[in-house]
Amino acid sequence: MSETHYIPTGRTSLVKRGSEALQIQTEYAYRPYPRLTTTISNKGQVLHKIEKKLEHPVSSPEEQVRIENIMKKQHLEITEIIKNNSKLTSANSSGGVLPPQTTPKENPAASLSLADRIKSIPGVHKIYHLDNEGNFTGENATQFKKAFSAIFKNIKELIDIFRMIPGITLAREKGVYEVERDRLYLVSTGNEIYFVTVSRADYQTVYEQAIKKVLDDFYKEF
Repeated sequence: MSETHYIPTGRTSLVKRGSEALQIQTEYAYRPYPRLTTTISNKGQVLHKIEKKLEHPVSSPEEQVRIENIMKKQHLEITEIIKNNSKLTSANSSGGVLPPQTTPKENPAASLSLADRIKSIPGVHKIYHLDNEGNFTGENATQFKKAFSAIFKNIKELIDIFRMIPGITLAREKGVYEVERDRLYLVSTGNEIYFVTVSRADYQTVYEQAIKKVLDDFYKEF
């Protein structure tokens, strides 16, 4: 099914502060790249935009629910910041404390997701995608359970290797962990989890280092 059939429901709020009425809107878009954007405006004038880039478009009902939960959390946390921040004024003011509008850098590889870049490493076989709480997205859980039954039972404990970091959105530490050498690696992007399976294709590749380099290079672009 096309990704256009899975559009997470956006959220809108109105925050009154004195004579101002600020509109906060958080919505999902998949073009030109998948993202969640919270826009703060006053009488139609955009004051700030906070953008969260997603690894890939929403492509299943389960993912739609997951993204809607992330969107709700982002929207509520930003709304609370605005309510408690008396310095937020207009786009022309130097007093604003939220990040300014961001735009993607011009880069020929910008259209490649992190998962696609990891897949380009020689010997990488399959990537399993999970949310930050250890829940599989799509229909990958059964396959992973058959291949790694012992690890499957202890996924929640394993992913806690990367600690949770409180903030605007709930995130984990980024990093790569070698679960089984030359077979299985755990990757935290900060907002999502990957299990990467490999089957050695050469004698040169050090998979933990290769995946970490892809992760580091990907986030240097933003």
